[in-house]
Formats: sequence, C-alpha cells, structure tokens
Amino acid sequence: MADPAPTPWTMDQMQRLAAQAVLKIDLLGVRGASLVSMDEAIAMAGGIVSAGALPPDLLKPKPEKRDDA
Repeated sequence: MADPAPTPWTMDQMQRLAAQAVLKIDLLGVRGASLVSMDEAIAMAGGIVSAGALPPDLLKPKPEKRDDA
C-alpha cells in the first residue's frame, strides 16, 4: 500500500521547521547540519524560495550536457 499524499504545510509550519534547521546548524555547525531532518531541509528550501532570495533564472531547469553526443 502506498503512503498517503503528504499534507501541505502552512507558512507558519514551514517557517518553524526551517528555523529548527537553522538553529541546529547555527548551534552545532557541521554536526547540526547532519542532524537536520528531511522535512526541515525541505522547509528551508521553501523558505528561501518564498522569500524571493533566489533570482528567477536560477530556478529554471537547465538541459544536461551529455558527453556521449
């Protein structure tokens, strides 16, 4: 049986998860980064994008170059 579809986070939930990740990294450095959960990492990425911190052209997929062509 497949896992049910994930429930979207509210903005508050996303910000709290992202903040937990940032605090782990800030307090513990590399060790903290290794303790960041998948949800916290996804929330950090969502927070970065929703804050407009990345230029739109960086968010467009680029075609991969193939060496065998």
